[in-house]
This record gives sequence, structure tokens and C-alpha cells, in this order.
Amino acid sequence: MDKKYSEARQYVGMVQASMSTHPGWEGRGQPLHRESSEAEARKNRDVVCDSTFKAHASTPAPAQCDEWPFAKSKESGRQFGVKSGVDCQQYYVTSSTINGKVYLSLGWPGSNQGKMPPATAKCARASMPKAQNEGVGGDLGRFTTEQRLLEKDPYWVNAGQPLP
Repeated sequence: MDKKYSEARQYVGMVQASMSTHPGWEGRGQPLHRESSEAEARKNRDVVCDSTFKAHASTPAPAQCDEWPFAKSKESGRQFGVKSGVDCQQYYVTSSTINGKVYLSLGWPGSNQGKMPPATAKCARASMPKAQNEGVGGDLGRFTTEQRLLEKDPYWVNAGQPLP
């Protein structure tokens, strides 16, 4: 993942580390596998980012629902039996202004109390700034074309955390 999408990288890295299956994290989990069907990807997205998703009030607008694993992967929550995004880990990007400078950070319910998201969740979703979400999605599309990834081909996602 490109460093210019720092909040999306932080989100994916956090999910890869906190989910017991460590999806897409080389050396810890299993690779993701390409989902080439647009119809299946749409179904995946429609489940994880269903009507229960509400953009966090402090996520810079426009905010979008960002799902992990990617909707265009065989490891999407829907493909593992998730019926609604409420069953996924929940995250949000927040914006704070300090001395006139805007800072973004990643949070989740319970983060202020030192609580971690449920490790047994099969997916995650985040309230993410549109530019971050669509930038990573665009990079994924270019990556699949450049690498000629076909249906079910495996791949890893480097979100910047060190290999074990």
C-alpha cells in the first residue's frame, strides 16, 4: 500500500495484526485471492458496507465505508458467512486541528479505554476519507492488471508493518 494513503495503511495494518487470521499479512496469515467478478465484489461490498454503516462525525467529508479484506478478494466477510457489517471490526479516521494544522488518526470503539477490536471477527470496516479509500482501490485495480492476477490468484498486502 502506498505511503501517501497513511490512514488506510494504518487501518489495514491494524486489522491484519488484530484479526486472528491476519488476512493478507505475509509471514503471519494467508494471502488474499483475487475476486474477478464485479457482481460478487458488489455483493461483498453491499454486505460489509450495508445500511448499518454510518460515517463517523469526525471523519473528513466525504467519508466512505472501507472494507477489509477487499471486496475484490475471496476473503471478503460475505464469503465467510458475514450477513452484516455490524459483525465486522469497526474503525474510523478522525480529524483534529492543533495550532491550525489538521491531523488524522485511526480510532475504534473502545480505543480510548485500551480495548482492542474482536480478534475473531471475519472482516473490518472503517469510516475512511474518500480519497484514501478510492486511492487504495485504484491501486489495487492497477496492481491486478500489472501483475496479471486472474481469478483466485493469491497476493499479499504490505501495509507497512514488519515481517515477523
